[in-house]
Amino acid sequence: MEVRSSFTVLFGLLLLSIVISSSPLVSIHTVDASTDSDFFEDFEEEDFEEEDFEEEDFEEEDFEEEDFEEENSIQICCTWGSSLEDGSLTYHIDDDDMSEEQQQAVRNAVHEWDTKIEPLELEEESSKKISDITIELGDDNDGEELAGQTITISNGYGFLVNAQITIYKGVQEYDFDTVTIGQVAKHEMGHALGLGHANFDGNLMAEMVNYGTATVSECEINAVIEANYWKLGSDGNAGPSITPSNSITC
Repeated sequence: MEVRSSFTVLFGLLLLSIVISSSPLVSIHTVDASTDSDFFEDFEEEDFEEEDFEEEDFEEEDFEEEDFEEENSIQICCTWGSSLEDGSLTYHIDDDDMSEEQQQAVRNAVHEWDTKIEPLELEEESSKKISDITIELGDDNDGEELAGQTITISNGYGFLVNAQITIYKGVQEYDFDTVTIGQVAKHEMGHALGLGHANFDGNLMAEMVNYGTATVSECEINAVIEANYWKLGSDGNAGPSITPSNSITC
Protein backbone atom coordinates (compact mmCIF):
# COMPACT_ATOMS: atom_id res chain seq x y z
CA MET A 1 0.00 0.00 0.00
CA GLU A 2 1.44 3.35 -1.02
CA VAL A 3 2.01 6.04 1.59
CA ARG A 4 1.55 9.56 0.22
CA SER A 5 3.09 12.48 2.11
CA SER A 6 1.80 12.32 5.69
CA PHE A 7 -1.20 10.05 5.33
CA THR A 8 -1.78 6.37 4.86
CA VAL A 9 -4.70 4.95 2.93
CA LEU A 10 -6.12 1.84 4.53
CA PHE A 11 -8.83 -0.29 2.99
CA GLY A 12 -11.28 -2.11 5.22
CA LEU A 13 -13.37 -4.53 3.28
CA LEU A 14 -16.99 -5.24 4.18
CA LEU A 15 -19.12 -7.95 2.60
CA LEU A 16 -22.82 -7.10 2.49
CA SER A 17 -25.60 -9.19 0.97
CA ILE A 18 -28.99 -7.73 0.12
CA VAL A 19 -31.79 -10.00 -1.09
CA ILE A 20 -34.35 -7.93 -2.96
CA SER A 21 -36.45 -10.84 -4.19
CA SER A 22 -36.38 -14.59 -4.55
CA SER A 23 -35.21 -14.10 -8.12
CA PRO A 24 -32.76 -12.63 -8.86
CA LEU A 25 -30.39 -12.49 -5.91
CA VAL A 26 -28.30 -9.35 -5.64
CA SER A 27 -25.19 -9.19 -3.43
CA ILE A 28 -23.15 -6.05 -2.84
CA HIS A 29 -19.48 -6.31 -1.90
CA THR A 30 -17.93 -3.02 -0.80
CA VAL A 31 -14.41 -1.75 -0.16
CA ASP A 32 -14.46 0.74 2.69
CA ALA A 33 -11.51 3.16 2.58
CA SER A 34 -10.53 5.37 5.49
CA THR A 35 -7.84 8.01 5.58
CA ASP A 36 -6.28 9.71 8.57
CA SER A 37 -3.21 11.92 8.43
CA ASP A 38 -2.32 11.00 12.02
CA PHE A 39 -3.65 7.44 11.99
CA PHE A 40 -0.95 5.94 14.15
CA GLU A 41 -0.37 9.06 16.24
CA ASP A 42 -3.98 8.87 17.40
CA PHE A 43 -3.08 5.81 19.43
CA GLU A 44 -0.61 7.31 21.85
CA GLU A 45 0.38 5.57 25.02
CA GLU A 46 -1.74 7.78 27.25
CA ASP A 47 -4.88 6.67 25.41
CA PHE A 48 -4.48 3.21 26.89
CA GLU A 49 -4.43 3.63 30.64
CA GLU A 50 -4.29 0.58 32.82
CA GLU A 51 -7.80 1.06 34.16
CA ASP A 52 -9.17 0.83 30.64
CA PHE A 53 -8.08 -2.79 30.45
CA GLU A 54 -9.21 -4.34 33.69
CA GLU A 55 -9.53 -8.08 33.77
CA GLU A 56 -13.32 -8.03 33.80
CA ASP A 57 -13.35 -6.23 30.44
CA PHE A 58 -12.09 -9.40 28.76
CA GLU A 59 -14.57 -12.04 29.73
CA GLU A 60 -14.62 -15.38 27.97
CA GLU A 61 -17.75 -14.56 25.97
CA ASP A 62 -15.96 -11.64 24.31
CA PHE A 63 -13.78 -14.10 22.41
CA GLU A 64 -16.11 -16.18 20.32
CA GLU A 65 -14.71 -19.11 18.41
CA GLU A 66 -15.57 -17.67 15.00
CA ASP A 67 -13.32 -14.67 15.66
CA PHE A 68 -10.30 -16.92 15.93
CA GLU A 69 -10.59 -19.56 13.25
CA GLU A 70 -7.73 -22.01 13.44
CA GLU A 71 -7.23 -22.31 9.69
CA ASN A 72 -6.51 -19.55 7.21
CA SER A 73 -9.25 -19.54 4.62
CA ILE A 74 -11.07 -17.55 1.93
CA GLN A 75 -14.85 -17.40 1.74
CA ILE A 76 -16.64 -18.68 -1.34
CA CYS A 77 -19.77 -16.70 -2.07
CA CYS A 78 -21.07 -17.84 -5.42
CA THR A 79 -20.74 -19.83 -8.64
CA TRP A 80 -21.01 -18.84 -12.29
CA GLY A 81 -23.52 -20.83 -14.32
CA SER A 82 -24.05 -21.29 -18.05
CA SER A 83 -22.04 -18.16 -18.88
CA LEU A 84 -18.96 -20.21 -18.00
CA GLU A 85 -19.84 -23.26 -20.12
CA ASP A 86 -17.10 -22.49 -22.65
CA GLY A 87 -14.57 -21.78 -19.88
CA SER A 88 -14.57 -18.04 -20.48
CA LEU A 89 -16.16 -14.88 -19.08
CA THR A 90 -16.29 -11.51 -20.80
CA TYR A 91 -15.59 -8.14 -19.21
CA HIS A 92 -16.14 -4.57 -20.35
CA ILE A 93 -14.19 -1.53 -19.15
CA ASP A 94 -16.31 1.60 -19.32
CA ASP A 95 -13.94 4.29 -20.54
CA ASP A 96 -16.18 7.21 -19.59
CA ASP A 97 -14.16 9.56 -17.35
CA MET A 98 -11.35 6.99 -17.25
CA SER A 99 -7.91 7.94 -18.52
CA GLU A 100 -5.86 5.59 -20.67
CA GLU A 101 -3.54 5.01 -17.73
CA GLN A 102 -6.45 4.11 -15.45
CA GLN A 103 -7.92 1.81 -18.09
CA GLN A 104 -4.59 0.06 -18.42
CA ALA A 105 -4.30 -0.34 -14.64
CA VAL A 106 -7.71 -2.06 -14.59
CA ARG A 107 -6.84 -4.15 -17.64
CA ASN A 108 -3.60 -5.28 -15.98
CA ALA A 109 -5.53 -6.29 -12.87
CA VAL A 110 -7.88 -8.47 -14.91
CA HIS A 111 -4.96 -9.85 -16.92
CA GLU A 112 -3.27 -11.13 -13.75
CA TRP A 113 -6.35 -13.20 -12.87
CA ASP A 114 -6.55 -14.37 -16.49
CA THR A 115 -2.96 -15.55 -16.71
CA LYS A 116 -2.85 -17.22 -13.29
CA ILE A 117 -6.04 -19.30 -13.60
CA GLU A 118 -5.23 -21.60 -16.50
CA PRO A 119 -8.71 -23.12 -17.01
CA LEU A 120 -10.32 -19.66 -17.15
CA GLU A 121 -10.30 -17.18 -20.03
CA LEU A 122 -11.20 -13.55 -19.34
CA GLU A 123 -11.92 -11.80 -22.63
CA GLU A 124 -12.45 -8.07 -23.05
CA GLU A 125 -15.75 -7.17 -24.69
CA SER A 126 -16.47 -3.87 -26.45
CA SER A 127 -20.18 -3.98 -25.62
CA LYS A 128 -21.34 -3.40 -22.06
CA LYS A 129 -24.74 -4.95 -22.74
CA ILE A 130 -23.44 -8.43 -23.56
CA SER A 131 -20.50 -8.62 -21.14
CA ASP A 132 -20.56 -10.81 -18.03
CA ILE A 133 -18.56 -8.34 -15.92
CA THR A 134 -18.60 -4.56 -16.21
CA ILE A 135 -15.97 -2.28 -14.67
CA GLU A 136 -16.41 1.46 -14.31
CA LEU A 137 -14.82 4.37 -12.48
CA GLY A 138 -17.12 6.25 -10.12
CA ASP A 139 -16.98 9.80 -8.79
CA ASP A 140 -19.72 9.84 -6.16
CA ASN A 141 -19.78 7.33 -3.32
CA ASP A 142 -22.57 9.13 -1.45
CA GLY A 143 -20.18 10.65 1.05
CA GLU A 144 -19.03 7.23 2.28
CA GLU A 145 -15.37 6.28 2.32
CA LEU A 146 -15.71 3.55 -0.27
CA ALA A 147 -12.84 2.66 -2.58
CA GLY A 148 -14.98 0.32 -4.67
CA GLN A 149 -17.85 -2.13 -4.75
CA THR A 150 -19.00 -5.17 -6.69
CA ILE A 151 -22.65 -6.01 -7.25
CA THR A 152 -23.17 -9.65 -8.18
CA ILE A 153 -26.49 -10.80 -9.63
CA SER A 154 -27.62 -14.42 -9.47
CA ASN A 155 -30.56 -16.12 -11.17
CA GLY A 156 -33.35 -18.06 -9.49
CA TYR A 157 -31.15 -21.16 -9.35
CA GLY A 158 -28.41 -19.33 -7.48
CA PHE A 159 -25.90 -19.05 -10.33
CA LEU A 160 -24.09 -15.82 -11.12
CA VAL A 161 -25.26 -14.15 -14.30
CA ASN A 162 -23.62 -10.71 -14.01
CA ALA A 163 -21.16 -8.71 -11.95
CA GLN A 164 -20.87 -4.92 -11.87
CA ILE A 165 -17.68 -3.41 -10.48
CA THR A 166 -17.35 0.25 -9.52
CA ILE A 167 -13.95 1.66 -8.57
CA TYR A 168 -14.04 5.11 -7.00
CA LYS A 169 -11.47 7.74 -7.92
CA GLY A 170 -10.66 8.52 -4.31
CA VAL A 171 -12.00 9.32 -0.88
CA GLN A 172 -12.46 12.72 0.70
CA GLU A 173 -9.84 15.02 -0.84
CA TYR A 174 -7.46 12.19 -1.77
CA ASP A 175 -7.32 10.87 -5.32
CA PHE A 176 -6.17 7.31 -5.93
CA ASP A 177 -3.21 6.80 -8.24
CA THR A 178 -3.18 4.08 -10.89
CA VAL A 179 -1.42 1.61 -8.56
CA THR A 180 -4.22 1.89 -6.00
CA ILE A 181 -6.93 1.76 -8.67
CA GLY A 182 -5.35 -1.41 -10.03
CA GLN A 183 -5.22 -3.01 -6.61
CA VAL A 184 -8.86 -2.19 -5.88
CA ALA A 185 -9.81 -3.57 -9.31
CA LYS A 186 -7.92 -6.77 -8.60
CA HIS A 187 -9.69 -7.27 -5.27
CA GLU A 188 -13.10 -6.56 -6.77
CA MET A 189 -12.45 -9.01 -9.62
CA GLY A 190 -12.00 -11.66 -6.93
CA HIS A 191 -15.56 -10.93 -5.76
CA ALA A 192 -16.80 -11.00 -9.37
CA LEU A 193 -15.26 -14.46 -9.82
CA GLY A 194 -17.05 -15.87 -6.78
CA LEU A 195 -14.94 -15.02 -3.74
CA GLY A 196 -15.79 -13.46 -0.41
CA HIS A 197 -13.11 -12.32 2.05
CA ALA A 198 -10.14 -14.00 3.66
CA ASN A 199 -9.95 -14.40 7.44
CA PHE A 200 -6.23 -13.62 7.58
CA ASP A 201 -3.79 -10.96 6.45
CA GLY A 202 -1.34 -11.23 3.59
CA ASN A 203 -3.50 -11.99 0.55
CA LEU A 204 -5.54 -10.03 -1.95
CA MET A 205 -8.95 -10.86 -0.45
CA ALA A 206 -7.98 -9.90 3.11
CA GLU A 207 -10.35 -7.51 4.87
CA MET A 208 -7.53 -5.02 5.39
CA VAL A 209 -4.94 -4.25 2.74
CA ASN A 210 -1.48 -5.05 4.08
CA TYR A 211 1.83 -6.43 2.91
CA GLY A 212 1.29 -9.32 0.54
CA THR A 213 -2.11 -8.21 -0.76
CA ALA A 214 -0.98 -6.72 -4.07
CA THR A 215 -0.89 -9.92 -6.13
CA VAL A 216 -3.13 -12.91 -6.82
CA SER A 217 -1.79 -15.80 -4.74
CA GLU A 218 -2.15 -19.55 -5.13
CA CYS A 219 -4.83 -19.55 -2.44
CA GLU A 220 -7.04 -17.14 -4.38
CA ILE A 221 -6.47 -19.13 -7.57
CA ASN A 222 -7.58 -22.32 -5.84
CA ALA A 223 -10.56 -20.53 -4.30
CA VAL A 224 -11.86 -19.34 -7.70
CA ILE A 225 -11.44 -22.85 -9.11
CA GLU A 226 -13.29 -24.28 -6.12
CA ALA A 227 -16.06 -21.70 -6.44
CA ASN A 228 -16.58 -22.72 -10.07
CA TYR A 229 -15.43 -26.31 -9.75
CA TRP A 230 -18.08 -27.73 -12.08
CA LYS A 231 -16.18 -26.12 -14.99
CA LEU A 232 -12.73 -25.06 -13.82
CA GLY A 233 -12.00 -28.11 -11.69
CA SER A 234 -13.59 -30.81 -13.86
CA ASP A 235 -14.49 -31.41 -17.50
CA GLY A 236 -17.81 -29.59 -17.07
CA ASN A 237 -19.76 -32.30 -18.88
CA ALA A 238 -22.21 -32.65 -16.00
CA GLY A 239 -23.34 -29.03 -16.37
CA PRO A 240 -23.42 -26.19 -13.82
CA SER A 241 -23.62 -27.08 -10.15
CA ILE A 242 -23.24 -24.97 -7.02
CA THR A 243 -20.06 -25.77 -5.14
CA PRO A 244 -20.84 -27.29 -1.73
CA SER A 245 -17.92 -25.48 -0.10
CA ASN A 246 -18.36 -22.09 1.53
CA SER A 247 -14.63 -21.56 2.04
CA ILE A 248 -11.25 -22.95 1.07
CA THR A 249 -8.29 -23.52 3.38
CA CYS A 250 -5.06 -21.82 2.34
